[in-house]
Amino acid sequence: MPQNLQVPESSNQKRPNIYTADSSATIVVQDQEYNKFEDAFNNDLDSRLQNLSKTGGKPDKINEFDETTNELTQDLQTAYNSDNEDEEPYKSFSNDSNTKVTESASDDDEILTFPEHSIKSYLVVMGSCLGLFPCFGLMNILGVLESYVNENQLSNVDSSTVGWIFSLCTFMTYTMCIFSGTYFDKSGARAPLILGSILFVCGTIATANCTKMYQFILAFSLLTSTGNGMLMAPLVAVISHYFYANRALMVSVATVGGSIGGTVLPLMFRGLFPKVGFEWAMRIFALISAVCLSISIAFARERKIFLPEKTEKEANASLLEKIGYFVQSFDFKALKDMKFFFCVAGAFFAEISVLSSITYFASYAKMRGFSVGESFILVTLVNAGTLPGRVITGYLADILGRYNVFIFTILLTAIINLAIWLPFGSSKTVLYVYSVAYGVVSGAVFSLLAVCVGQVCKTEDFGKRYSTMYFIVAFGVLVGVPIGGAIIGDKSVERYNYFILYTAACSVISAVCYVISRTLCVGKKIRIVF
Repeated sequence: MPQNLQVPESSNQKRPNIYTADSSATIVVQDQEYNKFEDAFNNDLDSRLQNLSKTGGKPDKINEFDETTNELTQDLQTAYNSDNEDEEPYKSFSNDSNTKVTESASDDDEILTFPEHSIKSYLVVMGSCLGLFPCFGLMNILGVLESYVNENQLSNVDSSTVGWIFSLCTFMTYTMCIFSGTYFDKSGARAPLILGSILFVCGTIATANCTKMYQFILAFSLLTSTGNGMLMAPLVAVISHYFYANRALMVSVATVGGSIGGTVLPLMFRGLFPKVGFEWAMRIFALISAVCLSISIAFARERKIFLPEKTEKEANASLLEKIGYFVQSFDFKALKDMKFFFCVAGAFFAEISVLSSITYFASYAKMRGFSVGESFILVTLVNAGTLPGRVITGYLADILGRYNVFIFTILLTAIINLAIWLPFGSSKTVLYVYSVAYGVVSGAVFSLLAVCVGQVCKTEDFGKRYSTMYFIVAFGVLVGVPIGGAIIGDKSVERYNYFILYTAACSVISAVCYVISRTLCVGKKIRIVF
Protein backbone atom coordinates (compact mmCIF):
# COMPACT_ATOMS: atom_id res chain seq x y z
CA MET A 1 0.00 0.00 0.00
CA PRO A 2 1.58 3.41 -0.89
CA GLN A 3 2.67 5.43 2.15
CA ASN A 4 1.64 8.81 0.71
CA LEU A 5 -1.95 7.76 0.06
CA GLN A 6 -4.32 10.00 2.07
CA VAL A 7 -7.89 8.84 1.78
CA PRO A 8 -10.78 10.47 3.69
CA GLU A 9 -12.13 8.15 6.38
CA SER A 10 -15.55 8.38 4.83
CA SER A 11 -16.78 9.41 1.43
CA ASN A 12 -19.53 11.33 3.22
CA GLN A 13 -17.07 13.42 5.21
CA LYS A 14 -17.93 17.12 4.88
CA ARG A 15 -15.27 19.06 3.01
CA PRO A 16 -14.92 22.87 3.11
CA ASN A 17 -16.12 24.78 0.07
CA ILE A 18 -13.44 25.31 -2.60
CA TYR A 19 -13.56 28.72 -4.27
CA THR A 20 -12.00 29.39 -7.65
CA ALA A 21 -12.37 32.21 -10.14
CA ASP A 22 -12.91 31.57 -13.82
CA SER A 23 -11.63 33.78 -16.66
CA SER A 24 -14.50 36.27 -16.23
CA ALA A 25 -13.84 36.63 -12.51
CA THR A 26 -17.06 34.81 -11.64
CA ILE A 27 -16.93 33.00 -8.34
CA VAL A 28 -17.79 29.33 -8.78
CA VAL A 29 -17.85 26.46 -6.38
CA GLN A 30 -16.62 23.00 -7.35
CA ASP A 31 -18.13 21.04 -4.48
CA GLN A 32 -20.48 18.93 -6.56
CA GLU A 33 -17.85 17.91 -9.12
CA TYR A 34 -15.31 17.19 -6.40
CA ASN A 35 -17.72 15.07 -4.35
CA LYS A 36 -18.64 13.01 -7.42
CA PHE A 37 -14.94 12.45 -8.14
CA GLU A 38 -14.26 11.58 -4.49
CA ASP A 39 -17.13 9.08 -4.32
CA ALA A 40 -16.01 7.42 -7.55
CA PHE A 41 -12.45 7.26 -6.22
CA ASN A 42 -13.51 5.66 -2.93
CA ASN A 43 -15.70 3.10 -4.70
CA ASP A 44 -12.86 2.24 -7.07
CA LEU A 45 -10.43 2.02 -4.15
CA ASP A 46 -12.71 -0.33 -2.20
CA SER A 47 -13.04 -2.56 -5.25
CA ARG A 48 -9.26 -2.68 -5.74
CA LEU A 49 -8.67 -3.47 -2.08
CA GLN A 50 -11.12 -6.37 -2.27
CA ASN A 51 -9.41 -7.74 -5.40
CA LEU A 52 -6.00 -7.35 -3.77
CA SER A 53 -7.10 -9.31 -0.71
CA LYS A 54 -8.24 -12.18 -2.95
CA THR A 55 -4.74 -12.46 -4.50
CA GLY A 56 -3.19 -13.11 -1.10
CA GLY A 57 -1.05 -9.99 -1.41
CA LYS A 58 1.20 -11.12 -4.30
CA PRO A 59 4.02 -8.58 -4.97
CA ASP A 60 3.16 -8.05 -8.65
CA LYS A 61 -0.48 -7.37 -7.81
CA ILE A 62 0.52 -4.93 -5.05
CA ASN A 63 2.77 -3.01 -7.48
CA GLU A 64 -0.04 -2.83 -10.04
CA PHE A 65 -2.41 -1.59 -7.34
CA ASP A 66 0.11 1.04 -6.21
CA GLU A 67 0.62 2.46 -9.69
CA THR A 68 -3.07 2.87 -10.57
CA THR A 69 -4.01 4.12 -7.12
CA ASN A 70 -1.21 6.71 -7.06
CA GLU A 71 -2.52 8.23 -10.30
CA LEU A 72 -6.02 8.58 -8.87
CA THR A 73 -4.67 9.90 -5.57
CA GLN A 74 -2.60 12.56 -7.31
CA ASP A 75 -5.69 13.88 -9.11
CA LEU A 76 -7.71 13.81 -5.92
CA GLN A 77 -5.10 15.62 -3.83
CA THR A 78 -4.67 18.27 -6.55
CA ALA A 79 -8.42 18.92 -6.71
CA TYR A 80 -8.60 19.17 -2.92
CA ASN A 81 -5.58 21.38 -2.25
CA SER A 82 -5.07 23.61 -5.28
CA ASP A 83 -7.80 26.12 -4.46
CA ASN A 84 -8.07 25.62 -0.72
CA GLU A 85 -5.23 27.94 0.32
CA ASP A 86 -7.47 30.72 1.62
CA GLU A 87 -8.58 29.95 5.17
CA GLU A 88 -11.15 32.73 5.27
CA PRO A 89 -14.54 31.00 5.61
CA TYR A 90 -16.73 33.93 4.67
CA LYS A 91 -17.71 35.66 1.50
CA SER A 92 -15.89 36.30 -1.75
CA PHE A 93 -16.99 39.06 -4.11
CA SER A 94 -17.17 39.50 -7.86
CA ASN A 95 -18.02 42.40 -10.12
CA ASP A 96 -19.28 40.21 -12.95
CA SER A 97 -22.72 41.08 -14.25
CA ASN A 98 -24.07 37.76 -13.02
CA THR A 99 -22.37 36.67 -9.82
CA LYS A 100 -22.44 32.94 -9.12
CA VAL A 101 -21.72 32.07 -5.54
CA THR A 102 -22.17 29.45 -2.86
CA GLU A 103 -22.19 31.04 0.58
CA SER A 104 -20.00 29.29 3.09
CA ALA A 105 -22.58 29.79 5.80
CA SER A 106 -24.74 27.30 3.95
CA ASP A 107 -24.42 23.55 3.87
CA ASP A 108 -25.72 23.48 0.33
CA ASP A 109 -23.65 23.06 -2.82
CA GLU A 110 -26.16 24.92 -4.99
CA ILE A 111 -24.69 27.60 -7.23
CA LEU A 112 -26.77 30.78 -7.00
CA THR A 113 -26.79 33.47 -9.66
CA PHE A 114 -27.32 37.13 -8.76
CA PRO A 115 -28.35 39.33 -11.74
CA GLU A 116 -26.33 42.26 -10.44
CA HIS A 117 -26.54 44.59 -13.44
CA SER A 118 -29.86 43.69 -15.03
CA ILE A 119 -32.67 46.18 -15.63
CA LYS A 120 -34.94 44.23 -13.30
CA SER A 121 -32.39 44.48 -10.48
CA TYR A 122 -32.15 48.24 -10.86
CA LEU A 123 -35.95 48.54 -10.94
CA VAL A 124 -36.05 46.67 -7.63
CA VAL A 125 -33.58 49.18 -6.17
CA MET A 126 -35.71 52.04 -7.52
CA GLY A 127 -38.86 50.54 -6.00
CA SER A 128 -37.12 50.04 -2.68
CA CYS A 129 -35.76 53.59 -2.76
CA LEU A 130 -39.21 55.10 -3.38
CA GLY A 131 -40.74 52.96 -0.65
CA LEU A 132 -38.09 53.98 1.85
CA PHE A 133 -38.67 57.67 1.05
CA PRO A 134 -41.68 57.92 3.41
CA CYS A 135 -40.54 55.08 5.72
CA PHE A 136 -37.02 56.18 6.59
CA GLY A 137 -38.00 59.77 5.83
CA LEU A 138 -40.50 59.67 8.69
CA MET A 139 -37.88 58.21 11.04
CA ASN A 140 -35.48 60.98 10.03
CA ILE A 141 -37.90 63.80 10.91
CA LEU A 142 -39.05 62.55 14.32
CA GLY A 143 -37.08 65.38 15.89
CA VAL A 144 -38.95 67.94 13.78
CA LEU A 145 -42.34 66.48 14.70
CA GLU A 146 -41.37 66.19 18.38
CA SER A 147 -40.35 69.84 18.49
CA TYR A 148 -43.52 71.06 16.73
CA VAL A 149 -46.01 68.93 18.68
CA ASN A 150 -44.34 69.83 21.97
CA GLU A 151 -44.75 73.54 21.18
CA ASN A 152 -48.32 73.33 19.86
CA GLN A 153 -50.82 70.46 20.31
CA LEU A 154 -49.17 69.16 23.49
CA SER A 155 -47.73 72.38 24.87
CA ASN A 156 -49.28 71.64 28.27
CA VAL A 157 -47.60 68.21 28.49
CA ASP A 158 -44.12 67.69 29.91
CA SER A 159 -41.50 67.27 27.16
CA SER A 160 -40.17 63.99 28.60
CA THR A 161 -43.71 62.59 28.41
CA VAL A 162 -44.12 63.75 24.80
CA GLY A 163 -40.87 61.95 24.02
CA TRP A 164 -42.58 58.62 24.69
CA ILE A 165 -44.74 59.12 21.58
CA PHE A 166 -41.67 59.01 19.39
CA SER A 167 -39.72 56.35 21.28
CA LEU A 168 -42.82 54.13 21.14
CA CYS A 169 -43.05 54.92 17.42
CA THR A 170 -39.51 53.66 16.88
CA PHE A 171 -40.15 50.63 19.10
CA MET A 172 -43.26 49.58 17.15
CA THR A 173 -41.53 50.14 13.82
CA TYR A 174 -38.61 47.91 14.72
CA THR A 175 -40.80 45.32 16.45
CA MET A 176 -42.97 44.87 13.38
CA CYS A 177 -39.85 44.31 11.32
CA ILE A 178 -39.49 40.82 12.77
CA PHE A 179 -42.91 39.75 11.52
CA SER A 180 -42.60 41.30 8.09
CA GLY A 181 -39.06 39.97 7.73
CA THR A 182 -40.12 36.44 8.63
CA TYR A 183 -43.06 36.60 6.26
CA PHE A 184 -40.75 37.88 3.54
CA ASP A 185 -38.41 34.89 4.04
CA LYS A 186 -41.33 32.49 3.66
CA SER A 187 -43.68 34.13 1.18
CA GLY A 188 -42.14 37.26 -0.33
CA ALA A 189 -42.70 41.00 -0.19
CA ARG A 190 -46.10 41.61 -1.80
CA ALA A 191 -48.45 41.05 1.18
CA PRO A 192 -46.47 43.02 3.80
CA LEU A 193 -45.93 45.87 1.33
CA ILE A 194 -49.65 46.16 0.54
CA LEU A 195 -50.85 45.87 4.14
CA GLY A 196 -48.06 48.06 5.47
CA SER A 197 -48.83 50.77 2.91
CA ILE A 198 -52.51 50.85 3.91
CA LEU A 199 -51.69 51.11 7.62
CA PHE A 200 -49.00 53.74 7.05
CA VAL A 201 -51.19 56.04 4.95
CA CYS A 202 -54.29 55.63 7.13
CA GLY A 203 -52.25 56.19 10.30
CA THR A 204 -50.74 59.37 8.89
CA ILE A 205 -54.19 60.73 7.99
CA ALA A 206 -55.43 59.88 11.49
CA THR A 207 -52.41 61.61 13.05
CA ALA A 208 -53.39 64.81 11.27
CA ASN A 209 -56.50 65.06 13.47
CA CYS A 210 -54.77 64.34 16.81
CA THR A 211 -54.80 66.91 19.61
CA LYS A 212 -54.27 64.79 22.74
CA MET A 213 -51.51 62.50 24.00
CA TYR A 214 -53.48 59.24 23.76
CA GLN A 215 -54.60 60.10 20.22
CA PHE A 216 -51.01 60.54 19.06
CA ILE A 217 -50.08 57.22 20.66
CA LEU A 218 -52.93 55.34 18.95
CA ALA A 219 -52.66 56.96 15.51
CA PHE A 220 -48.96 57.70 15.18
CA SER A 221 -47.11 55.44 17.63
CA LEU A 222 -49.22 52.35 16.92
CA LEU A 223 -51.00 52.54 13.54
CA THR A 224 -48.49 54.47 11.44
CA SER A 225 -45.50 52.76 13.04
CA THR A 226 -46.95 49.28 12.57
CA GLY A 227 -47.31 49.97 8.87
CA ASN A 228 -43.81 51.42 8.75
CA GLY A 229 -42.34 48.31 10.34
CA MET A 230 -44.16 46.04 7.91
CA LEU A 231 -42.62 47.98 5.03
CA MET A 232 -39.03 48.46 6.14
CA ALA A 233 -37.75 44.87 6.40
CA PRO A 234 -39.01 43.65 2.98
CA LEU A 235 -37.88 46.84 1.23
CA VAL A 236 -34.33 46.37 2.51
CA ALA A 237 -34.19 42.56 2.36
CA VAL A 238 -35.44 42.27 -1.24
CA ILE A 239 -32.20 43.81 -2.52
CA SER A 240 -30.23 40.82 -1.19
CA HIS A 241 -32.12 38.63 -3.69
CA TYR A 242 -30.61 40.52 -6.64
CA PHE A 243 -27.17 41.67 -5.48
CA TYR A 244 -24.23 39.97 -3.82
CA ALA A 245 -20.94 41.58 -4.86
CA ASN A 246 -22.50 45.07 -4.87
CA ARG A 247 -24.96 44.48 -2.05
CA ALA A 248 -23.65 47.17 0.32
CA LEU A 249 -23.66 49.78 -2.45
CA MET A 250 -27.17 48.95 -3.63
CA VAL A 251 -28.62 48.88 -0.11
CA SER A 252 -27.02 52.28 0.40
CA VAL A 253 -28.52 53.56 -2.86
CA ALA A 254 -31.96 52.31 -1.81
CA THR A 255 -31.73 53.93 1.61
CA VAL A 256 -30.86 57.20 -0.12
CA GLY A 257 -34.64 57.44 -0.45
CA GLY A 258 -34.77 57.89 3.31
CA SER A 259 -32.09 60.57 3.15
CA ILE A 260 -34.01 62.43 0.46
CA GLY A 261 -37.15 62.12 2.55
CA GLY A 262 -35.32 63.43 5.59
CA THR A 263 -34.06 66.37 3.53
CA VAL A 264 -37.26 67.27 1.67
CA LEU A 265 -39.84 66.64 4.39
CA PRO A 266 -38.53 69.14 7.00
CA LEU A 267 -38.47 71.86 4.34
CA MET A 268 -41.95 70.84 3.20
CA PHE A 269 -43.35 70.92 6.74
CA ARG A 270 -41.53 74.20 7.45
CA GLY A 271 -43.43 75.76 4.56
CA LEU A 272 -46.76 74.00 5.12
CA PHE A 273 -47.19 74.35 8.89
CA PRO A 274 -47.65 78.18 8.88
CA LYS A 275 -49.66 78.18 5.63
CA VAL A 276 -52.09 75.23 5.84
CA GLY A 277 -51.56 73.99 9.39
CA PHE A 278 -50.57 70.64 10.86
CA GLU A 279 -53.66 68.79 9.62
CA TRP A 280 -53.24 69.48 5.91
CA ALA A 281 -49.46 69.16 6.10
CA MET A 282 -49.84 65.57 7.35
CA ARG A 283 -52.53 64.82 4.74
CA ILE A 284 -50.26 66.03 1.95
CA PHE A 285 -47.50 63.80 3.34
CA ALA A 286 -49.96 60.88 3.34
CA LEU A 287 -50.77 61.49 -0.35
CA ILE A 288 -47.08 61.61 -1.31
CA SER A 289 -46.49 58.42 0.66
CA ALA A 290 -49.36 56.64 -1.10
CA VAL A 291 -47.89 57.43 -4.53
CA CYS A 292 -44.36 56.31 -3.59
CA LEU A 293 -45.54 53.11 -1.91
CA SER A 294 -47.76 52.18 -4.87
CA ILE A 295 -44.74 52.30 -7.19
CA SER A 296 -42.73 50.35 -4.64
CA ILE A 297 -45.31 47.55 -4.56
CA ALA A 298 -45.08 47.25 -8.34
CA PHE A 299 -41.29 46.89 -8.57
CA ALA A 300 -39.88 45.62 -5.25
CA ARG A 301 -40.49 41.91 -5.77
CA GLU A 302 -38.62 38.93 -4.38
CA ARG A 303 -36.96 36.11 -6.36
CA LYS A 304 -38.78 32.80 -6.02
CA ILE A 305 -35.49 30.85 -5.87
CA PHE A 306 -34.96 32.11 -2.30
CA LEU A 307 -38.46 31.23 -1.07
CA PRO A 308 -38.79 27.77 0.51
CA GLU A 309 -41.46 25.43 -0.80
CA LYS A 310 -44.36 25.20 1.62
CA THR A 311 -44.91 21.81 3.19
CA GLU A 312 -48.37 20.26 3.21
CA LYS A 313 -48.62 21.07 6.93
CA GLU A 314 -47.82 24.75 6.33
CA ALA A 315 -50.23 25.00 3.40
CA ASN A 316 -53.12 23.60 5.47
CA ALA A 317 -52.22 25.35 8.72
CA SER A 318 -54.95 27.00 10.77
CA LEU A 319 -54.85 30.67 11.74
CA LEU A 320 -53.48 29.84 15.21
CA GLU A 321 -50.77 27.66 13.69
CA LYS A 322 -49.79 30.46 11.30
CA ILE A 323 -49.57 32.86 14.24
CA GLY A 324 -47.40 30.26 15.96
CA TYR A 325 -44.99 30.36 13.02
CA PHE A 326 -44.53 34.08 13.57
CA VAL A 327 -44.11 33.67 17.32
CA GLN A 328 -41.24 31.31 16.53
CA SER A 329 -39.71 33.92 14.27
CA PHE A 330 -37.51 35.28 17.02
CA ASP A 331 -34.40 33.22 16.43
CA PHE A 332 -32.91 32.50 19.85
CA LYS A 333 -30.59 29.95 18.27
CA ALA A 334 -29.10 32.67 16.11
CA LEU A 335 -28.11 34.60 19.23
CA LYS A 336 -26.05 31.61 20.37
CA ASP A 337 -23.76 32.46 17.47
CA MET A 338 -21.47 34.99 19.15
CA LYS A 339 -20.66 36.62 15.81
CA PHE A 340 -24.33 37.50 15.34
CA PHE A 341 -24.83 38.27 19.05
CA PHE A 342 -22.17 40.98 19.11
CA CYS A 343 -23.39 42.29 15.75
CA VAL A 344 -26.83 42.77 17.33
CA ALA A 345 -25.32 44.29 20.48
CA GLY A 346 -23.38 46.77 18.35
CA ALA A 347 -26.53 47.74 16.44
CA PHE A 348 -28.35 48.11 19.78
CA PHE A 349 -26.00 50.83 21.03
CA ALA A 350 -25.49 52.42 17.59
CA GLU A 351 -29.22 53.03 17.17
CA ILE A 352 -29.55 54.47 20.68
CA SER A 353 -26.69 56.87 20.00
CA VAL A 354 -27.80 58.08 16.57
CA LEU A 355 -31.56 58.21 17.16
CA SER A 356 -31.15 59.99 20.50
CA SER A 357 -28.93 62.60 18.87
CA ILE A 358 -31.34 63.16 15.98
CA THR A 359 -34.46 63.21 18.18
CA TYR A 360 -33.22 65.92 20.56
CA PHE A 361 -31.01 67.93 18.20
CA ALA A 362 -33.82 70.31 17.19
CA SER A 363 -34.68 71.03 20.84
CA TYR A 364 -30.97 71.60 21.56
CA ALA A 365 -30.85 74.14 18.73
CA LYS A 366 -33.86 75.98 20.17
CA MET A 367 -32.14 76.04 23.58
CA ARG A 368 -29.16 77.70 21.86
CA GLY A 369 -31.37 80.45 20.42
CA PHE A 370 -32.40 79.04 17.03
CA SER A 371 -35.95 79.71 15.84
CA VAL A 372 -38.29 76.84 14.95
CA GLY A 373 -37.60 77.43 11.25
CA GLU A 374 -33.83 77.47 11.80
CA SER A 375 -33.98 74.25 13.81
CA PHE A 376 -35.86 72.65 10.90
CA ILE A 377 -33.03 73.72 8.59
CA LEU A 378 -30.46 72.11 10.90
CA VAL A 379 -32.37 68.83 10.79
CA THR A 380 -32.57 69.17 7.02
CA LEU A 381 -28.78 69.55 6.85
CA VAL A 382 -28.32 66.43 8.98
CA ASN A 383 -30.55 64.43 6.65
CA ALA A 384 -28.96 65.94 3.53
CA GLY A 385 -25.58 64.83 4.82
CA THR A 386 -26.82 61.25 5.12
CA LEU A 387 -27.27 61.09 1.33
CA PRO A 388 -23.57 61.18 0.34
CA GLY A 389 -22.78 59.35 3.57
CA ARG A 390 -24.88 56.36 2.56
CA VAL A 391 -23.63 56.16 -1.02
CA ILE A 392 -19.92 56.79 -0.43
CA THR A 393 -19.60 54.46 2.53
CA GLY A 394 -21.68 51.82 0.76
CA TYR A 395 -19.25 51.94 -2.16
CA LEU A 396 -16.23 51.84 0.17
CA ALA A 397 -17.77 48.98 2.16
CA ASP A 398 -17.80 46.73 -0.91
CA ILE A 399 -14.10 47.49 -1.43
CA LEU A 400 -12.70 47.80 2.10
CA GLY A 401 -15.14 45.56 3.95
CA ARG A 402 -18.56 46.16 5.48
CA TYR A 403 -17.47 45.69 9.10
CA ASN A 404 -14.30 47.72 8.61
CA VAL A 405 -16.16 50.76 7.28
CA PHE A 406 -18.94 50.52 9.86
CA ILE A 407 -16.53 50.41 12.81
CA PHE A 408 -14.76 53.48 11.43
CA THR A 409 -17.99 55.45 10.92
CA ILE A 410 -19.56 54.65 14.30
CA LEU A 411 -16.34 55.79 15.97
CA LEU A 412 -16.56 59.00 13.93
CA THR A 413 -20.00 59.74 15.42
CA ALA A 414 -18.42 59.68 18.88
CA ILE A 415 -15.46 61.80 17.77
CA ILE A 416 -17.68 64.41 16.09
CA ASN A 417 -19.94 64.67 19.14
CA LEU A 418 -16.98 65.05 21.51
CA ALA A 419 -14.79 67.25 19.31
CA ILE A 420 -17.41 69.54 17.72
CA TRP A 421 -20.84 69.39 19.37
CA LEU A 422 -19.71 69.30 23.01
CA PRO A 423 -17.11 72.13 23.07
CA PHE A 424 -18.47 74.38 20.29
CA GLY A 425 -22.24 73.86 20.46
CA SER A 426 -22.80 77.50 21.43
CA SER A 427 -21.68 78.70 17.98
CA LYS A 428 -24.39 78.79 15.33
CA THR A 429 -21.83 78.49 12.54
CA VAL A 430 -20.31 75.41 14.16
CA LEU A 431 -23.75 73.82 14.56
CA TYR A 432 -24.35 74.15 10.83
CA VAL A 433 -21.01 72.45 10.14
CA TYR A 434 -21.77 69.80 12.74
CA SER A 435 -25.17 69.10 11.15
CA VAL A 436 -23.61 68.20 7.81
CA ALA A 437 -20.72 66.22 9.32
CA TYR A 438 -22.96 64.22 11.63
CA GLY A 439 -25.39 63.58 8.81
CA VAL A 440 -22.66 61.99 6.69
CA VAL A 441 -21.52 59.54 9.37
CA SER A 442 -25.00 58.76 10.76
CA GLY A 443 -26.26 57.96 7.27
CA ALA A 444 -23.47 55.45 6.91
CA VAL A 445 -24.46 53.83 10.19
CA PHE A 446 -28.07 53.27 9.12
CA SER A 447 -27.20 51.88 5.69
CA LEU A 448 -24.40 49.56 6.84
CA LEU A 449 -26.25 47.91 9.72
CA ALA A 450 -28.20 45.75 7.28
CA VAL A 451 -25.22 44.58 5.22
CA CYS A 452 -23.23 43.81 8.37
CA VAL A 453 -25.95 41.34 9.30
CA GLY A 454 -25.60 39.85 5.82
CA GLN A 455 -21.93 39.16 6.55
CA VAL A 456 -22.77 36.63 9.26
CA CYS A 457 -25.83 34.85 7.85
CA LYS A 458 -27.12 33.04 4.77
CA THR A 459 -29.03 34.98 2.12
CA GLU A 460 -32.21 32.97 2.71
CA ASP A 461 -32.06 33.87 6.43
CA PHE A 462 -31.29 37.54 5.91
CA GLY A 463 -34.84 38.78 6.43
CA LYS A 464 -35.22 36.82 9.68
CA ARG A 465 -31.82 37.85 11.03
CA TYR A 466 -32.36 41.49 10.05
CA SER A 467 -35.77 41.49 11.70
CA THR A 468 -34.52 39.69 14.79
CA MET A 469 -31.80 42.28 15.20
CA TYR A 470 -34.25 45.17 15.00
CA PHE A 471 -36.70 43.46 17.34
CA ILE A 472 -33.96 43.58 19.99
CA VAL A 473 -32.82 47.05 18.95
CA ALA A 474 -36.41 48.23 19.41
CA PHE A 475 -36.20 47.67 23.16
CA GLY A 476 -32.96 49.61 23.25
CA VAL A 477 -34.54 52.56 21.46
CA LEU A 478 -37.71 52.35 23.58
CA VAL A 479 -35.63 52.78 26.73
CA GLY A 480 -32.54 54.54 25.37
CA VAL A 481 -34.23 57.59 23.83
CA PRO A 482 -36.30 58.41 26.96
CA ILE A 483 -33.12 57.95 29.04
CA GLY A 484 -31.59 60.65 26.86
CA GLY A 485 -34.63 62.85 27.55
CA ALA A 486 -34.30 62.21 31.28
CA ILE A 487 -30.62 63.20 31.15
CA ILE A 488 -31.56 66.45 29.40
CA GLY A 489 -34.07 67.15 32.17
CA ASP A 490 -34.49 70.90 32.65
CA LYS A 491 -32.79 71.57 29.27
CA SER A 492 -29.86 73.45 30.73
CA VAL A 493 -26.52 73.59 28.91
CA GLU A 494 -24.92 71.34 31.53
CA ARG A 495 -27.60 68.66 31.16
CA TYR A 496 -27.31 68.74 27.37
CA ASN A 497 -23.55 68.27 27.72
CA TYR A 498 -24.18 65.15 29.80
CA PHE A 499 -26.52 63.99 27.04
CA ILE A 500 -23.79 64.45 24.41
CA LEU A 501 -21.41 62.33 26.52
CA TYR A 502 -24.14 59.69 26.76
CA THR A 503 -24.50 59.45 22.97
CA ALA A 504 -20.72 59.30 22.48
CA ALA A 505 -20.40 56.49 25.03
CA CYS A 506 -23.07 54.46 23.22
CA SER A 507 -21.16 54.87 19.94
CA VAL A 508 -17.91 53.65 21.49
CA ILE A 509 -19.63 50.60 23.02
CA SER A 510 -21.15 49.84 19.61
CA ALA A 511 -17.73 49.96 17.96
CA VAL A 512 -16.28 47.60 20.58
CA CYS A 513 -19.09 45.09 19.97
CA TYR A 514 -18.49 45.11 16.21
CA VAL A 515 -14.75 44.70 16.74
CA ILE A 516 -15.47 41.59 18.84
CA SER A 517 -17.84 40.21 16.18
CA ARG A 518 -15.24 40.85 13.48
CA THR A 519 -12.52 39.17 15.53
CA LEU A 520 -14.70 36.09 15.97
CA CYS A 521 -15.18 35.97 12.20
CA VAL A 522 -11.68 36.60 10.86
CA GLY A 523 -9.41 36.79 13.88
CA LYS A 524 -7.15 39.72 14.71
CA LYS A 525 -6.07 40.28 11.10
CA ILE A 526 -6.61 44.02 10.66
CA ARG A 527 -5.93 44.16 6.91
CA ILE A 528 -8.54 41.58 5.95
CA VAL A 529 -11.41 42.97 3.87
CA PHE A 530 -14.46 42.07 5.94
